Amino acid sequence: MHEAQNDGPKTTAMEDLKALFQGPRELWLIYLATLLEYLGIFSFLQTLPLWLSADHGMSDKQAGWWASTFSMLVTLFMFFVGGLADTFGVRRMLIVSFALAAVTRLGMSVADTPSTAVAALMAFGFAYATTSPVLQTAVQRASNPRTRAFAFSLWYVSFNVAGAIVGPMIDMIRGHFIDASTKKLAPMVMDVPVFGTRLVSAHAVILALGFVFATLAALVVLFLRKDFEHGGEAPVVVKRTGPLGAFKEVLGDKLFWRFMVMLVLLSLVRMMFQHMHFTWPKYVSREQGDAFPMGTVWSINSMAIIVLAPLGTALTRNFKPFQVLLVGATISSLSPFVLCFGSAMPYQLGMIAVLTIGEALWSPRLYEYNVSIAPRGREATYVSLAALPYFLAKFFVGPASGILLATYCPPEGPRNSAMMWGIIGMSTIIGPIGIWLLRGWIQKKDEPAAA
Repeated sequence: MHEAQNDGPKTTAMEDLKALFQGPRELWLIYLATLLEYLGIFSFLQTLPLWLSADHGMSDKQAGWWASTFSMLVTLFMFFVGGLADTFGVRRMLIVSFALAAVTRLGMSVADTPSTAVAALMAFGFAYATTSPVLQTAVQRASNPRTRAFAFSLWYVSFNVAGAIVGPMIDMIRGHFIDASTKKLAPMVMDVPVFGTRLVSAHAVILALGFVFATLAALVVLFLRKDFEHGGEAPVVVKRTGPLGAFKEVLGDKLFWRFMVMLVLLSLVRMMFQHMHFTWPKYVSREQGDAFPMGTVWSINSMAIIVLAPLGTALTRNFKPFQVLLVGATISSLSPFVLCFGSAMPYQLGMIAVLTIGEALWSPRLYEYNVSIAPRGREATYVSLAALPYFLAKFFVGPASGILLATYCPPEGPRNSAMMWGIIGMSTIIGPIGIWLLRGWIQKKDEPAAA
């Protein structure tokens, strides 16, 4: 696999940062839209399993299977969103995605039966599938080769700012719904505009805020210039083959398939983040109680990334992305084992520290790498297909989470949470081991095709 390299003259990190800050306003609008949208995404992910169980009476296994079905539907949509963006334009796809996200999050918030809740959740799948690949493509097209590493690092920071805000926001909302006598979450009667007086849960309020954030993100995207996608580079004429043609073109690239193998293995490490959304909230509330500030504690990850991601990029910008990915993924894969030693606050903080240090190294470089190896004009298709292993992995995390919680950390009765996190750790560490064993084949350089 070829590495994306900048063949121009060597520059310092400060020179590249200065060039980035002098870049087009569209890049900063994309960062703002990313911040707003990920306020909704992160609050949704932390709320999803609790909303399905507490608001709609689903067991751990049922909630896990519905979350898994949602992820599978998102995976299906991922096949098409990249080709649509490459065919119809990044700006149009972002407007459609944010508008749909707003409508469906509102639908989830006001759903009063399990069937309507699931219907709104499934409809949200297309918007969720579109967001990350198209935003990554937007960053790539609004930047240039010299500034791209820092452009993606700051993009990564932008949605981690959202993560830092979301944690305390969730805890504040949940705090208003804690019953003083039972110390448990309880719904409240509220006057809701348009919908009238109704019983409202903390989870419904969090989802309703997601509607507000998506609406604001859609408005921000409207200010993008229609021709911004050329970025600082000369426009490339791409044959208009439509979404299906773009899809076939990328699948015919041998480099893409070696890259996909690496992503399949890397997705095992990324599953820890899904366990933080599906498994950890129920685990920590059962071990430490509903009053545990889970939102604030998890937001430490995002707060640290705001500093560590640019620092990691500055320190590793002259290393090959593959090397940085492997080291960072190895560190992150060790994080579940910390919880094998206990569930008290020091262990929670230690787990997040290990996960975050590794993430700061590999995750920003992965986003840059995704678009750097894609053919010009096919970035969105490439990125959407490259995201498939992660979404397929998420399909297994949902039911696995439900089974692990029911077996090792049930609401009542004896628990063995250390075993649960040990099993999760054994699955995550397979990723970097596999990448290291296959490193020669993954990085293989193909001979250029004969003219």
